Order: sequence, then C-alpha cells, then structure tokens
Amino acid sequence: MNRDRISTLTSLALLSAAMVIWADIFNFSKIVYLPEWAKLLPSPINAPGYLTLLCLIPAALASTSVQHAVQSIAASVFVAPLFAIAAYALNPIHQNTYLIANALFSYGWIVLFHCAVPAFLLLAIRLAGHYIRAKKHG
Repeated sequence: MNRDRISTLTSLALLSAAMVIWADIFNFSKIVYLPEWAKLLPSPINAPGYLTLLCLIPAALASTSVQHAVQSIAASVFVAPLFAIAAYALNPIHQNTYLIANALFSYGWIVLFHCAVPAFLLLAIRLAGHYIRAKKHG
C-alpha cells in the first residue's frame, strides 16, 4: 500500500471512529451533552471541529502531493459521516417517520458545520507548505 492510500485510510478510520464514538456531538441536536474532556477545550461546543482537525492531519500532511491531500480529505469528509448517520439511524429512539429527513440533515450538518472549516484550514496549511517548498527549490 502506498503512502497516499495509508494516509486516506488512516484519516477515514480515525474520523469515522470519532463520529461513531461521539455521535451525540456530531449529529444535529437541539440539546448537546458534551463529554467531560470537551469542557477542557477553549470552545467546548466546537469539540467536533477539533476532533475533525486532528483526524484529518494524516490525510492533509502525509500524502505525497497537494492533489492527493485534497482527494484524501474529501474522501474522509464525505464518507466518514455515513458511519455516524448509520449509528444514528440504527438507534431505536430515532426510528420514526422523519428518520430519512433527519439523517440527510445530520449528514449536511456534519459536513458543513463540523468538517468544512478544519478541512479548508488543513488544505491551506498544506498549500502554504507546498508554495514555500517550491520557492526554495525554484
């Protein structure tokens, strides 16, 4: 397996696991019960964003090129929420006539509100590193 595939699978596995373990903080809810560790963060309500940032580091920084970093991050951001949605949908509490609409909304919520900013931040860091390296050698 090459470095790009390993970095993608690592980020995807980490982000999927985080979203399943702490599904309550990733999925949309009017009331959020934060884990105790989240209260130690500078902005506890942004705990999902911090977790996403950490989980996407391998995809962003360990891939061989900026193009592979973009592909790895996109794959992780768009696939990992499916596991959180599956955990949500399989919970008997949520199985009602609104399940499909709620699941689709939660998917969009996770991607837009918890994954977008960390993904763009890491891509900006990767691009900055790429251009600094190109300036040194060019």
